[in-house]
Amino acid sequence: MKRHTIKWRIFKYNLVVIILLIFMVAIIFNITVRLYMEKDILRQLNKIASHTEFIALQKGPSFLPKHKTPPLPFNGKDTSDVGFYFMLDRSLREPLSVLNANYILLDKDKSIINLTPKDYSDSYDVLSNQIISEINPSNIKTIESYTNFRYDNNAYIAIIKPVSDKNTFGLGWIIIYSSLQKINQLQLQINIILLIILIFSSLVTVYISSLVAKKISSPLSSLNQHVRALSERDFGTKIVMPADDELEEFIHTINIMSEKLHCYDQAQKTFLQNISHEFRTPLMSIQSYAEGMKYHVIDNETAHTIIIDETKRMTKLVEDLLYLSRLDSIEENYNFSNLQVNDLLKACFDRMKGIAINKNIVMRINYFQDQSLSIFADEEKIGRAITNIISNCIRHAAQTVDIDLNYSNANYLQIRIYDDGDGFEVEEIPYIFDRFFKGEKGNLGLGLAISKSVIEKHKGKITAENTLNGALFVIQLPV
Repeated sequence: MKRHTIKWRIFKYNLVVIILLIFMVAIIFNITVRLYMEKDILRQLNKIASHTEFIALQKGPSFLPKHKTPPLPFNGKDTSDVGFYFMLDRSLREPLSVLNANYILLDKDKSIINLTPKDYSDSYDVLSNQIISEINPSNIKTIESYTNFRYDNNAYIAIIKPVSDKNTFGLGWIIIYSSLQKINQLQLQINIILLIILIFSSLVTVYISSLVAKKISSPLSSLNQHVRALSERDFGTKIVMPADDELEEFIHTINIMSEKLHCYDQAQKTFLQNISHEFRTPLMSIQSYAEGMKYHVIDNETAHTIIIDETKRMTKLVEDLLYLSRLDSIEENYNFSNLQVNDLLKACFDRMKGIAINKNIVMRINYFQDQSLSIFADEEKIGRAITNIISNCIRHAAQTVDIDLNYSNANYLQIRIYDDGDGFEVEEIPYIFDRFFKGEKGNLGLGLAISKSVIEKHKGKITAENTLNGALFVIQLPV
């Protein structure tokens, strides 16, 4: 698996989470089990101690006074102490427990009372004395208490029960102690089993995590191939793949981008063809008339007029191309100011009135009644956008061009410019504002593209449609 990939990052984070969970489960489980075991051990010790206390208090008066002297041999005549020893020993075995409990009896002077048979008394005395020293005589109090200690590299737990106020024959304390070796071994076995379960679960989780990471990264890899195809100008392939909502929206966006790039690419090719034609025609005309002048086959005055007209046409075309390019540049500055709407429309009307008169077109304008109505705009650019629309209407009108002003809503001004010409071809309406579009009846459509770009930079909107009498342009600008 490669590093610095989404698949690796998902796998890595899941692996970290799994390791943390293993540690947390192991620690919490061990603490919980240990607390439970210690609580259960104390319960068992308490039960054993109560049972031992009962035996000692019931049978103690018949033998404890004898232990002021050394104990009799196991095979001696007096065996009451031996019988009592076995009774106490049996009391330690009766409760069901994993504990291996033992006891120590102390008199009221905290001296050990030895009940073991002669064969075991020496080792018993040594062990008991060492345990008492580990417990620490200061811990032997007049109230019942628990203590932990270590002896011979083993952990022990003990319960110390005072019984001096419960008898009159000299028994002071009963100490029940037990090694925790079996408990520790049991906990070790539990940990081994737990570790095996955790390792198995981790392997399963890692495998599932790898599959999930692969499932998440697989669509992205496929998308990468499609994006690479887009970079190689292959816009025709549409992405179709099952995906979740987030990726589905992303795929939809890429498909839209691909479609727009395809349209842009086609429009650019069309533009290059059209602009080549638009430049080639006047150039060929200029060349033809220049050659005619050279060989004296064309009247110079006629040739001069044609060459100047074609040169102006090319100059206008180049200026429009440069202007449109500059509008799209982030360096192009807009000088916004408050403009009186009626004054702006009057200036555009006056500018185009002479052209309309030359074409025998009647222009009419209905000014807005509110003389103070203003918009925040760049006068030069918004004026050019409006005059481009008026010029287009004059070019296609039969007799009249009308301009109306009104509100589209409380926040937008609506300028309606329409003519009485033949209108648009229905299939051309969605494309007439495209900068590379050339209609069947018109010239290269840069004027409308410039108008659309300017109006949108002013946070406005422009649309076109057919009416019963001709074409209609609707411009909406924020008041």
